[in-house]
Amino acid sequence: MQKANGQKTRIKNRTRRANGKSNHRRARLPRISTEHPHIIRVQGLHGGRPIVSGKSVSVQTIVALFQQHLSPAQIVEEYGGVLTLAEVYDALAYYYDHPGEIEQYLAENRAALETL
Repeated sequence: MQKANGQKTRIKNRTRRANGKSNHRRARLPRISTEHPHIIRVQGLHGGRPIVSGKSVSVQTIVALFQQHLSPAQIVEEYGGVLTLAEVYDALAYYYDHPGEIEQYLAENRAALETL
């Protein structure tokens, strides 16, 4: 039985390699910590803009929802419980610590939408 399982694994690995896939996980993109425990930057993801760690939700997205008068609890609900209240509040704290940066991202998004 063990020999059969080993053979299945080897066949599976050969098939994956032939299809351009490997057994190894994708290379991790460089993560840059911030002074906020739930907020990071990842080079190559969202243009390096601050995101919620492990969630790929940008701070600017959370701020945009907050500016549309959604409460932090409603933002958590909007994301189906993927985000926690602590993460939403930390994203808002990041915004209040770096308002110029986030407002610039929001302005860039508005300008891009106006050109459509």
